[in-house]
Amino acid sequence: MVANFQEAQDYLKLLPVLHNLPKQPFSLVYDSEADVLYIDFYSPPKSSTDTEFTEDDIVIRYDDADGIVGLTVLNASQR
Repeated sequence: MVANFQEAQDYLKLLPVLHNLPKQPFSLVYDSEADVLYIDFYSPPKSSTDTEFTEDDIVIRYDDADGIVGLTVLNASQR
């Protein structure tokens, strides 16, 4: 029971970040084997036509109107 409470506390730390995101359905998927967090700002996810790889191992995915449709965070557990 204690582990479940701690896990819930960890998820609650996301609330301040979620408050600032656009108010639309989105999805978060974490692949623990690859240590990658996928964030799609549309549900269902929009296709990307371009990507940008940042210096801090984040892939920004863009649609054909240069809007951000999602992020891929590499080495997510180290953040």
